[in-house]
Amino acid sequence: MPNTDLDKATRELFVKGEPLDQAYMRTPIIEEIKRRNQINYTGGKYIERLIDMDTIEDQVQVYDTNDALTDEAQETLEKPQFLWRKGQLPLRYNVDAELQNIHGDSTVQLVNLAKHLLGKGMRDLKKWWEKAMFNDGSTTGVADGNTKKWQSLVSALDHDVTYGGLTRSWSGNTNDEWQGADPSGLNESVSSSTQGTATTLSKGRLQKWINETSVADCMESPEDLMIVMGPQLWDKLATEMEAHSMYKEGKKQSQGITSMYFNNHEVVSVPYLHRSSTTRTWVFILNLKYWEFRIHEQRKEKLTPWVWQGDRSGGHDYWLARIMWAGNFLCWKPKSSLWLSNVS
Repeated sequence: MPNTDLDKATRELFVKGEPLDQAYMRTPIIEEIKRRNQINYTGGKYIERLIDMDTIEDQVQVYDTNDALTDEAQETLEKPQFLWRKGQLPLRYNVDAELQNIHGDSTVQLVNLAKHLLGKGMRDLKKWWEKAMFNDGSTTGVADGNTKKWQSLVSALDHDVTYGGLTRSWSGNTNDEWQGADPSGLNESVSSSTQGTATTLSKGRLQKWINETSVADCMESPEDLMIVMGPQLWDKLATEMEAHSMYKEGKKQSQGITSMYFNNHEVVSVPYLHRSSTTRTWVFILNLKYWEFRIHEQRKEKLTPWVWQGDRSGGHDYWLARIMWAGNFLCWKPKSSLWLSNVS
């Protein structure tokens, strides 16, 4: 009992409205990544690329005429490897919706039903993207092998956890270049993570977290950075900046997101981070140049046809379609960004 008219109406709205693009807009991070054309479509079994993990400055030789010239091989390339995460959003309507909408005289009823189904799905998908971006509010990042959850900001920036198949350890001096930035700074040898150490937010500390860490070392332009926090911390910072005549309103964001500028870095208030006592203390300083949203080219927002479920074993009188996709959210230089989990 397929309904080809509803199939056509839904598919036309799906293609025309770019519903997953609308869903991305729930967070300013994805919105900015999309603006930078860093939502990419590729194939393959894994998501991988070569990255340069070290410098060869210590190979420079200052020599005298009679000195032998040095030549020492130094491997600096690594290939992080990420697994695809598969996702689907089921859409369905039952026999009552069919009787009320589909067999009427006006084709507008078909479009309205398609709009309702896609609109409801997109509203809920926006909430899902937001939760996934912020690791469902958990301080434990989604592990590489956990393909039932998308990897997040926390997955990339949490210290001393494997990411992209590469082990990270401050104490073991293992892949320190692949760690998220640490507030202990450029001038100290980091031996343990301090991202969870209690601290208070001020414009002075915010400047320190940028200028005295690897965040500044990786930054090419002030526009590279986006500073993300919940409304409570954002209001505190805005009050301090207003008192010093530093407040500068940011560009208007989607979904009612509020932003301002600090030293030409956009500071964004995300309401989702106010929902729990855990996330209210989070601050992210993100170099968006090195973040990527990757979608598999064979599963880029694929919409399946509507299929009646009544002829299935134990089935019911309703129709089902699915939006299918596969991808992941990745950072190719974690040291360029910083996550603090205990800020007041």
